[in-house]
Amino acid sequence: MPAVPLHNVHVIIFNRWRDKYADYLAYLDHDSCKVTYVTTEIGRSAVPDEAAEILVLDDVTDYDAVRAAIDPAVTRHGTPEAVIALQEGDLAVASRLRAEFGSRGRRPEELHHFLDKEAMLEAARRTGVATPISELVVSHGELENFAAENGWPIIVKRLQGRASTGIQRLDGPADIAGLTIDAADPVVVQEYLPHRVCHVDGIHTGQDLGPWRLSAYENVPDSATTGPLAFMMGEPVGSVEIDDAAANAAVEKFLRVVIPGMSSKPWVFHLELFLSKAADGYDCVFLEVGCRPGGGDIPFVWREVHGIDLMELEFHLQCDVLPRLRPFQADEPVGGCLLVPLSGPRPCRIAAANSMVGIPGPYAEVLPEVGSVVPDLRGTYEFIGGRFRYRGESTAEVTRQILGTAADYEVRLEPVEEAAPVASNSQVASASPVGS
Repeated sequence: MPAVPLHNVHVIIFNRWRDKYADYLAYLDHDSCKVTYVTTEIGRSAVPDEAAEILVLDDVTDYDAVRAAIDPAVTRHGTPEAVIALQEGDLAVASRLRAEFGSRGRRPEELHHFLDKEAMLEAARRTGVATPISELVVSHGELENFAAENGWPIIVKRLQGRASTGIQRLDGPADIAGLTIDAADPVVVQEYLPHRVCHVDGIHTGQDLGPWRLSAYENVPDSATTGPLAFMMGEPVGSVEIDDAAANAAVEKFLRVVIPGMSSKPWVFHLELFLSKAADGYDCVFLEVGCRPGGGDIPFVWREVHGIDLMELEFHLQCDVLPRLRPFQADEPVGGCLLVPLSGPRPCRIAAANSMVGIPGPYAEVLPEVGSVVPDLRGTYEFIGGRFRYRGESTAEVTRQILGTAADYEVRLEPVEEAAPVASNSQVASASPVGS
């Protein structure tokens, strides 16, 4: 896909990844444009040398700190034509900068219902799709009343927080005691639904659905819960694309209501939903939705297995450019991935991590380097026990691969007290040629 048609302008890009989630040089002409990167120390190594400015901040979510840091770059290179943030945690700051400078991309009011859990549920309900029973509460007593009416367990969510960050499952009254909650810091409480949790990734053009894929979260046997929340509870969690025609038909019907209902503008979406068998097929219940590509290894699987770069699509949209779209083929392979958490206190040193690439198994993996130290850094999938990617001819085949890796992979840790170099990840190349 050609780079976005921006030339001789200033562009600000937020980056906090060190892996190649995004190929910024392919998306934007860095020779023609002056590009300022706002990044963290960890993400610094992924910033291309062609950058005009590189600003390294401790906290890129601190608006005042970011605004002060970029001011000299704005003076030198001009008002930013576009402000790009491909990671959900950076959208709030980026949208405020767009509003101030008149830059391309969504404004805070356009993103509020994607970044606030209560506003998100309200927006989904207005589309008419099914949503879980939920309530905004400000006290332990209100939590207990909700559970008395709807049963235990219950799910509690902070209003802000990307992915599963800040989400807890409470199994009974004793779990409420340690929860901080008041009028200044309310939470959304939601009924627990034991159905299978799925995610749908794709793009909407503003007129119709573009390419999209339905995937189901794959939990290990005897998992403590369902879906991605199990990862926060210390369990490996996989994801596998679904080849069930009936399930895909039911989800497409759901998408055609909720996706344009949540935004009339073109957008890349990562939608999570509950999917359950019904007498006439499948029922869908809304869970959450993000206005951005899915996290973990979803962008890599799309790029390597399907030949579509979700990050590139999102980059174009944030520049107010509708990208050229390629539909999926009827014989697309099935992709999948697995995330393995680190269990134990941090910081810690990686003592062992065994490669799993092979047949049957993942075509690619990202393992923590043996001997390196993992910092006490949460809310990212780059400092975990391992990331694995799969492809196959069917959902059943890829599911077997995922569960086999989850059962056999071992990462061993040892405590560390003194400061040490931050862990780096080592990518193991595919066992066979990647791409389609």
